[in-house]
Amino acid sequence: MNCLCGPWVPVKGQKVNAFPRKTDPLHKKVEMFDALMLGNHWNEGAIMQRVFFPPAGLEKPLIGKQADCLDPTSEMLAAYSHKYAITKDPKDRRIADQIFEAILKLERVTGVDGLFARSYNKTDKPLWHEKVLWYNEWHRSTSMPEYRWLGDLSIDKFTSIFYGLGTYWELCADRAHKEQVAQLIDRFVGRIIDDNFKLTDLDGKMTLWGNLCPDLPHQALNSLIMLAGLKVAHKITGKERYSAAYHMLIDRYHYDDDQINSKLLFPKEWRNPGDDYHAARSLYMVMRYEEDPNLLIKYRMNLNRHWHDWKDMEFSFESSIWFIMVYQVLMDENVLNDHRIQTIKDMWGFDRKTRTFNVPQEDGTYKQVVAEEEGTAAAMIRNYWFGRYYNLIDENW
Repeated sequence: MNCLCGPWVPVKGQKVNAFPRKTDPLHKKVEMFDALMLGNHWNEGAIMQRVFFPPAGLEKPLIGKQADCLDPTSEMLAAYSHKYAITKDPKDRRIADQIFEAILKLERVTGVDGLFARSYNKTDKPLWHEKVLWYNEWHRSTSMPEYRWLGDLSIDKFTSIFYGLGTYWELCADRAHKEQVAQLIDRFVGRIIDDNFKLTDLDGKMTLWGNLCPDLPHQALNSLIMLAGLKVAHKITGKERYSAAYHMLIDRYHYDDDQINSKLLFPKEWRNPGDDYHAARSLYMVMRYEEDPNLLIKYRMNLNRHWHDWKDMEFSFESSIWFIMVYQVLMDENVLNDHRIQTIKDMWGFDRKTRTFNVPQEDGTYKQVVAEEEGTAAAMIRNYWFGRYYNLIDENW
């Protein structure tokens, strides 16, 4: 194994290098992390969840973990949608539109209507991280020959799609973009229905975590996510097939009862804030669109099960403080005490880190390369503009 040793010197992969201080006001921290995200993580509108800089990476933000790129992409889309709803600044809408264009590309790059990639890269050959990082189902695009894309979409990315697009459609998109959102959601959710409520891949088989199907055993959380996705699809497209599918899953398969237990409470060590995040986004969408009081009671029961844990939660997960804000918005109950307000003021994006990477070579060996990496601040930025939109965060903080 070869090693590149010696002092590491920053190179031009990092377009933005100005970091806030942890003592800075919240609005300044958000502004500076936003510049870091748009400058260093912007991959043709898609947002890279983690970027490896040269020499391990490239000048463009292509090398890095990409399996979850739909999460920060949807978070930044929601952030700019909330921001535009406040500022009405055409520049904010323009950024949101560009992020939406990237989500359109995530479908187009697969060459199959309604099939989404997890991420994409403009490259004519495989990149080294495709071989060694989690999720290695990369494909050469036949519809966009200069691109490669990552497959095996999972249910949490389904949640990111309907949450991000739904927020954009609701708060930011103009008439032409609203129609594009409707068409995209129609293709995507329609394909899921056609495949018996399963996420299927390029080969037509169900993905590893793609089971929303009433004929297969699945988690209660998946019942909630499927109902929320259908409710968003009906709201955006106006097509009866999504309302019919929603009520069929309730009347015949009792998804409304099943979803109540989305939150696993005991044993405590099995509680998962990642699952809470998917539930929070789903409940946020479905509870604002649902008008049936009987169904709303069941969704509130689900939310209250989550609140049993959230009210005592440590705010170590990047979106955990957002759970508190979502609860307040949905329940119209003031739960922002001094500790939670201080947690909001103390929100932080990421620290740039230096790591040693094992980069595979053509001869089968590995070269050790020292380089810097950045995580994502997209959730923090979304938290802020969500809170501003709902008057939970003072602009002077």
